[in-house]
Amino acid sequence: MVHNMTPMQMMWGSMDKKQSRKFPEDRPVEFPRASFASWQLQLIKMLGLEKVKKSFFQFGWSQGRDAALAAKEQQDMDILGLIFHGPAIHEAWGQANVNVDVKQVEISGDQVASILLKGRWHHSFEAETYRDEQLTTVKPVCYTLCGFASGYISTLIGKDVFFKESACEACGDESCEWEGKLLEEWAPAEYEHFMEIGPTEEIVPFSQVEEERNRLQMVIDIHNELTDELIRSNQLKNILGILKKHITEPMIVENTKGQIIEFENIDMGALTHLQAPFHKRLNEWPIQKTEFLQFEHSSRLSAPIYIQNHVIGYCSFVYGHERSAPPEIDRMLLGRFASICALVHLNNKNIMEANVRTKGILFEKMLMDGFESKEQIVREMNLLNIDVSGDYHVAYLALGYNEFNEEGNLSMFTNIYEEVIQFFQERDYEVLQVQRANGILCFIPESAEHTLMHGGPQQFLKRLHKAHSKIKCQVGVSSTSRDLDQVSDRMSEAMTAARFTTEREPTMNFRELGILGILIHSQEEQAIRKIAELQLGQLYGESEQQKDYMHTLYEFLMNGGNLELTSSNLQLSVSGLRYRVNKISEIANLDLRDSKTQFDLLLALKALKVIGEF
Repeated sequence: MVHNMTPMQMMWGSMDKKQSRKFPEDRPVEFPRASFASWQLQLIKMLGLEKVKKSFFQFGWSQGRDAALAAKEQQDMDILGLIFHGPAIHEAWGQANVNVDVKQVEISGDQVASILLKGRWHHSFEAETYRDEQLTTVKPVCYTLCGFASGYISTLIGKDVFFKESACEACGDESCEWEGKLLEEWAPAEYEHFMEIGPTEEIVPFSQVEEERNRLQMVIDIHNELTDELIRSNQLKNILGILKKHITEPMIVENTKGQIIEFENIDMGALTHLQAPFHKRLNEWPIQKTEFLQFEHSSRLSAPIYIQNHVIGYCSFVYGHERSAPPEIDRMLLGRFASICALVHLNNKNIMEANVRTKGILFEKMLMDGFESKEQIVREMNLLNIDVSGDYHVAYLALGYNEFNEEGNLSMFTNIYEEVIQFFQERDYEVLQVQRANGILCFIPESAEHTLMHGGPQQFLKRLHKAHSKIKCQVGVSSTSRDLDQVSDRMSEAMTAARFTTEREPTMNFRELGILGILIHSQEEQAIRKIAELQLGQLYGESEQQKDYMHTLYEFLMNGGNLELTSSNLQLSVSGLRYRVNKISEIANLDLRDSKTQFDLLLALKALKVIGEF
């Protein structure tokens, strides 16, 4: 019976166990060059050339070592013959065509004392792999060939020899030029990345590399999920909800004032207890980068939230006090969370600024009487969620700077403008505001006498002084109205009231001005000057001395004739002030002890002060 053999059987032979051949224990295994090159390229792509070049060198070294051992057993040659037999093995294995240009071997007794070999490789399989794949490199790449030569010669002479390329066909050179000599004759920097591992060098197991890769991939996946939620909702609570699936510790987001913006995995009571030591640490030394902080009862990993190189808040993961340094993945997640928080803040800020600009334009139109009817004002107000069906009033914040710095003052004004917005937002009030002169006008849809408005200006001034101590701010408050046609009048009232503020009384309501307020608000400045001239006599005038006398008399009368308080305000001695008051009395020919005279003079001086006479 004739058995037809398949092509596979013809190539590999029958699978019958009786016909199977037994291979030698140390048999060579051949691979096509393309397969070997593909394996090398895959390693380079996965790990990078810097990490795998040592592996290529060591692979070549083991080949050269085995070839040297086999040659010593099979070839009847002396040491020199074996050394120069190496190029033939290179070529026989198809690794390269070899030309040896320099052969210097010094033998002492039966030992090789020194060796220097120089030559060229043509058609190196490693260089051709680079050219076939159209890869570019500026450094020689024949690490396997260098390893083979190093391992072969080192095994033959019993001393470490190192071969290195100085030119390579992969770099565009005509040939691969190489040199080999004793390891001790090379500088350590030339060979330390290729030779055997020293006692201080550490191998990173592949499992660890794989673990780090998986960890990084998880962080990337979480970051993508956070980014998607940012685009979808722009809500920190939803973003924290995603992190909650991976972080079980408390998570906190706060601004630089210590106000909690959002939190997760903790209740407010426990959170407040944790904040005190953290804020104490911030006051002592602000955080500029991600830091792990340990306290008596807790520890936390905190990262600053940056906007345009300024810290606007902090996000933290809180741990128990016994916790050592947190895992690296927590740092990576916190860093990405801080970036997401910055984007949320920017989005909210852009929305807020657009809303404020719209409100400012609406307020300007109201002040300029730019609406056709009250109904149009009401419609546009309703679009901004502002109810103007009831009372409203206007407040004016007059700002003054302790020093002139145009750029710095502009930046400070912007900060104060945002502070006003935040102040009303915290109280759930939608207001209109716009810049006027050196201050800010606010349209507040509420009665000035409403209980919610009680103490509001004082609270804002206290808050402003704490944040911007270099700013002088006075607040004038208008009377209450329901008629939207009178917004301009309420603005004038607020600005008039602000002129009557002092350092001791930085807030003033227009209704507190009484008859004087009506007089000033009527804008009859010529009549005011005439009345003042009749009351003050020769004290009234435009000279610096006359203005100085009027200012002194104003402070004296405002303090009820108290010399100590007045001297303190004017920074004069009591005796000097007494002399000046007597001088003023003589010039004006007035009795300053008379109560009616005091009232008339103070009324005239207040009126002059409002219209800017001194």
